[in-house]
Amino acid sequence: MIISNKNNTVITDITSWKNAFIEVDNSKHWKEGRSAHSLATYFLSPAIEQSLGMLKIKECLNACGYGDVEYTHARIEHESRFDTYKSGRMQDMVIWTQCGKCRIVVCIEAKVDETFGDTLSDAYNESLKYVKLHPASKRKARIEDLCQKYLKMQPAEILEENGIRYQLLHYLAGSISEAKGYGNIVFMPIMVFKASENYDFTKTKKNKEDYDAFMRTLNFAYDNQKQIYKNTIDGVEIFTCYIEISL
Repeated sequence: MIISNKNNTVITDITSWKNAFIEVDNSKHWKEGRSAHSLATYFLSPAIEQSLGMLKIKECLNACGYGDVEYTHARIEHESRFDTYKSGRMQDMVIWTQCGKCRIVVCIEAKVDETFGDTLSDAYNESLKYVKLHPASKRKARIEDLCQKYLKMQPAEILEENGIRYQLLHYLAGSISEAKGYGNIVFMPIMVFKASENYDFTKTKKNKEDYDAFMRTLNFAYDNQKQIYKNTIDGVEIFTCYIEISL
């Protein structure tokens, strides 16, 4: 299996992963102990095909009911387009897999102790300010579209919503779109890496609470034994889980 970036730069080790990342992202986002570097370490140790990351994905997919998964290819910093606006959802890593006749796409969100960002109300308020300065911006329209499609929320309701994190909604939309172009099945693991001596456990606890609240809002069913959420939205079968990883 090959891991690459959108320029088809092939990754074989940590140096080539770094170079492939910097080709398509800001170099300041590559830092030891942070999410991009931690993701690379996890999926390269000890080697790509049998790395801790690849084995963990297979373990999770097996728990979802998909055994004997074969990886076809993977890409870091992959853009999943889900509407007609300028840019899409930047996935930290996407892995395309095959399981018998089923095709499953894996859309990974990597964290260390970063939050999920603004709530819907904060993001929407910022978009209202931004569109006044940049009338051609679609930022406001995108938030409205996503909230209407997935949450049945009108603008006035968005302004009052302080519990849902916009990044999670954006992540969901991009991942559903990615699955529609492949096999209508998506696995969305949140991979949280405990990779720093100064790791902030308070943020991680809050992140988990925000993630669980989002899944409950969208009526995901939770398998307590497997610790996996499941739902079907817009014709796509969705599995997701929150994985804490010590490096």
